[in-house]
Amino acid sequence: MMAPNFVRSHLISNRTVHITVFVVTLGLVSADISTWNELDIATIYGLPLMLAGVTRSRRLLWVLTALLTITTFAVYFLQIPPDRFTLSDPFFLNRVLDVVALLLMAGLLHIWIRLVDASETHARLIKVQNEKLEAGNVSRRLVAVHESERRELANHLHDLVGLKLTVLSINLNILESQISPGQTTQIGMRLADSLQLVEETMESIRDVISELRPAVLDDHGLTPALRWFVDQFAKRTDVATSVIAQGPAHRLPPATEEAFFRIAQEALANVAKYARAQTAVVTLDSTPRSLRLTISDDGCGFVPTTDRPPDMNHGWGLRIMRERADTAGAQLSVESTPGLGTRVSVQWRDDAVG
Repeated sequence: MMAPNFVRSHLISNRTVHITVFVVTLGLVSADISTWNELDIATIYGLPLMLAGVTRSRRLLWVLTALLTITTFAVYFLQIPPDRFTLSDPFFLNRVLDVVALLLMAGLLHIWIRLVDASETHARLIKVQNEKLEAGNVSRRLVAVHESERRELANHLHDLVGLKLTVLSINLNILESQISPGQTTQIGMRLADSLQLVEETMESIRDVISELRPAVLDDHGLTPALRWFVDQFAKRTDVATSVIAQGPAHRLPPATEEAFFRIAQEALANVAKYARAQTAVVTLDSTPRSLRLTISDDGCGFVPTTDRPPDMNHGWGLRIMRERADTAGAQLSVESTPGLGTRVSVQWRDDAVG
């Protein structure tokens, strides 16, 4: 409720100022009429213009300038009988000079108002850019912390849980080998079930570790990591997915490879959850100075928009992909049409090269 009250009070304040300016103007015009030519018109009529300049309303400024210009000559013709009017009359010439002075004053005020408005607009733009820059820095730090936590968690799972499960599997295999044929088969069945459970758990742990931090990304680079992930994705879903790599293969900065890999993960996760697609294609076009990753599908598509904020169920995937692209210094675009599929593209260029 505070914002509407503030706006209402602001409008009331502006209206009050405008009314005050017009009241002062009428008072000065009345004084001009009643005192003949004893007042300096350029001075007394400059007061309403100065008040209009305080409001920084260029429209009000020029409305008053037009009214005062007309009034200046109207008062003169009210005070001078028609038979006494001549162009060389000093009183008339003074009125002309007063009007010129008013116009010059209005022009200077107009320039001042424009300069002040431009300065404030520039200051607002700088503030917005600084806020965006700070938000980008915060986003980069958050992504870096997120990836560091993923790496640490993957290492803990491998070093603690994975190794202990391996030792447990070895012990169970030793026990199984030491069971004599004369012992009950029930023990053997339980050992076999336990071994199978340990193997399945180890496989699940390996999958979790790969999701958190795929070793193939660190060891072999982005293209092999994408091929590995797409192969796993195609096995888990009913979407026929392929990878097309074009251009020379070369390693990128680790942060860039991480960002592109995570964007591909998120885009394919959206394909699996929402697109109802039959096929998807991951294309990687690389040059020594640039890289473009494209994920396209033949699904149901949607109407992309950046105006609607994410809700509980939708919109976060695109937000996360854009933040990751910004973190890597890349640009992400989304093209989608209902019924015609979706195309997510992220472009990175190494401006430091060449």
